[in-house]
Amino acid sequence: MLFFFVKCCLAPRTGPIPRVHVGNPATVLPGRFEKAPGVKGRAMQNQRTEWTESAPQYSGDSLEIKGYQVMQRWEDGYMHRLAEVVTSRGGHVLELGFGMGISAGFIQASPHISSHFVIECHPEVSAMAATRFRQELARGRMILINAFWEDVVSKFRDASFDGILFDTCPLDREVEFFHFLPFFEAAGRLLKPHGVFSYFSDEPREISADHRAALQRAGFKKIGFELYDVSPPAECRYWRHDTIVVPIVKK
Repeated sequence: MLFFFVKCCLAPRTGPIPRVHVGNPATVLPGRFEKAPGVKGRAMQNQRTEWTESAPQYSGDSLEIKGYQVMQRWEDGYMHRLAEVVTSRGGHVLELGFGMGISAGFIQASPHISSHFVIECHPEVSAMAATRFRQELARGRMILINAFWEDVVSKFRDASFDGILFDTCPLDREVEFFHFLPFFEAAGRLLKPHGVFSYFSDEPREISADHRAALQRAGFKKIGFELYDVSPPAECRYWRHDTIVVPIVKK
């Protein structure tokens, strides 16, 4: 087992953030859905268990888990741009979802950041991240948290981060798109007043009206975007467009 202690100037909001445990995320912090009553709570916990117990399938160009296409190499340029956006203020950066580590590598390459928190729920993906970024973890430049984001973001105090990047994979096939919406409220709380928030947008041409309204409800007032040209391969099931929105969202 590999253990890393979370040591950072970001004081926790309610008690210490647990040490990072590359293993079963349920051993890091009790799951929110483990305590949820009824069928819905059990179904959500079953989804979590099935996900974390499914072996990741890596190829040179893709990552699949439980039949989901989690990430593919065509995203390189897009991830680079998202990383540029969230590191543009320097300081402390929070990344949710590691995947193939494409955006993590670009974030680490920024000379301006002070720390880079990564939250990844899958134990084997976390182990791969720990191996790849061993030196960065040892120096404290990266802090890796193996847990579901829903269980740990409340541990950070308000206005902790200068940049936030959200790119997790939905566990529920019925919510394959816009699954980032439940994170908006936490993003608004965690982002510093002049920080910047971005994410895999699920929008090919613009930020739609409902999407924009959800950001506004979370307290974001400056909602901008760029279009980025992409060329997903024919076998890609989760993106079929030649452009994708780069959100540039601020308070």
